[in-house]
Amino acid sequence: MSSGIEPALPPGAAGAGFGRAAARWFDRLLFALAVVAAAIVALVALAIGFEVVMRYFLNRPTRWVIEFSEYALVYIAFLGGAWVLREDSHVSVELLVDALPREARRWLRVVTSLLGAAICATIAWVGTSYTYALFESGEVLFRSVQTPKWAILAIIPAGMALLAIQFLRRAFTDPAPGPGGGY
Repeated sequence: MSSGIEPALPPGAAGAGFGRAAARWFDRLLFALAVVAAAIVALVALAIGFEVVMRYFLNRPTRWVIEFSEYALVYIAFLGGAWVLREDSHVSVELLVDALPREARRWLRVVTSLLGAAICATIAWVGTSYTYALFESGEVLFRSVQTPKWAILAIIPAGMALLAIQFLRRAFTDPAPGPGGGY
């Protein structure tokens, strides 16, 4: 895991000037989005507490807390996903990876990162097209609170694009030393 938000640039990378500044800017963006995701978690906890009080103590349940919580879960996942990848904190099974030699772990990391980038970029592309079509059509989710469908789903292509970029960065950054090698 990384100890801060400063990027670990690989040897030979654009270590000065624009490359380093862009990497720092991107790391700060990921950190800021993770903070927003954490704030949403706190808001969900407060909203659920509010719902419990309203429902069980005042006998006046709300109609919006469940929907807010459902939509918030989508935002939490896609706002924080790239930061979690940057920190190498996604759930992983390291048993087999730890048994591989360091060079094999490095190549496995490159291959899986490039595959992850391709998948995330594809989802971002298709998701952007779909979200734009929803925006143009004006489709609304008719539940207790009417919400434009595109506003809920727009975070998915944005989050996947950030994940694709972070997977590319991960592919070309040396893994952490020792067992797991950044897995």
